[in-house]
Amino acid sequence: MADSEHLKILQEGVTAWNEWRRAYPQSRAELQSASLTGLDLRGINFAEANLSGAKLSKANLMDADLSGADLRGADLSKAKLGGVNFSKSTIDIHTTYEGAEGCDIGVNGLYSPLTDSAALLRIDPPGNSMQGANAEAVIESLRHARKLHTFSLLLAGIALLFIVIKPKTISLPYLAGSFKFDDYSYAFLATILSTVLLSQVSSFIDSALQGARYLNDRRAAMLVGHFPWLLSKYESEEPNKRQSKIMRFFLVFHPVIYIYFFMKWTLLFTGDWPAIVQHYQDSPVIYGEYLLPLFYVILIRLCLHIFRLSEGFQKPILFDTETERSRHSDMERLAAAVERQAARTAELLELIRKREE
Repeated sequence: MADSEHLKILQEGVTAWNEWRRAYPQSRAELQSASLTGLDLRGINFAEANLSGAKLSKANLMDADLSGADLRGADLSKAKLGGVNFSKSTIDIHTTYEGAEGCDIGVNGLYSPLTDSAALLRIDPPGNSMQGANAEAVIESLRHARKLHTFSLLLAGIALLFIVIKPKTISLPYLAGSFKFDDYSYAFLATILSTVLLSQVSSFIDSALQGARYLNDRRAAMLVGHFPWLLSKYESEEPNKRQSKIMRFFLVFHPVIYIYFFMKWTLLFTGDWPAIVQHYQDSPVIYGEYLLPLFYVILIRLCLHIFRLSEGFQKPILFDTETERSRHSDMERLAAAVERQAARTAELLELIRKREE
């Protein structure tokens, strides 16, 4: 719970609060689970504050200092966050920020363009989770998803050949020879295979998106953001966004092409429903009147889910500039220490060599 003394100071206004923070810089503000909904907190100093679980929805936090703040589980929905300093602040999967104004919402957190700072998802996920900050694992999941999706597209491409060229049969190879399919049998087989393939695509792309939420450095953001697959590629420019959405729609909903083979279009246009039912009952597929609708419902649901996941990648993967600078400084200090140690080791080896001579 929030510290009652701290809440009392906050109730006196932003000026009184900031004066108290300047007078006692070592005191950490304890405002966990505090109800601050709709308050005018412009320019407030919440640096290093414990705001976990705090209710800040619709609060005006413009130009506030939230650097290093604990925002896990906080409600920032519809809050005004223009000019907020988010550097080194932490959110988690329970932090809500739908409709927040003045900042960019990314896959893994919030970004303030005016201060070039980001509040990122905590890098240590719950102990029962298999997620973590691993760009290579995200890329591997995307590779598997892309490969399986490409195979599903190939099946739809063969179906398109049936429509355009209209061959009587088509031969597909297998271990001991080849099978011959007519258009109807092929479409049914392709529907089943696409259902299986896209279920795996859905699993892999979902895993990739969940893993991307824990990425927190520039290298990981660039690595995943530039992965060459339209369904996961982020587009920042508005014209490219529209074009990408149209292309992703067609790429995801490619199994719709199989409807062409199963539908008796003349009967549909005349509204002869008994004849349509009879058509499916007489189809060469066992229980076609039940299996075909079932597979198609599953397939369309999978397509919708994959499209929603691809929309999730249409947000940037963020990194905090100040954290990146600190990380580079640490790496430079480590490299310098290694070089000094290597030089001393070389001197020691030289002394040993001279003594042996």
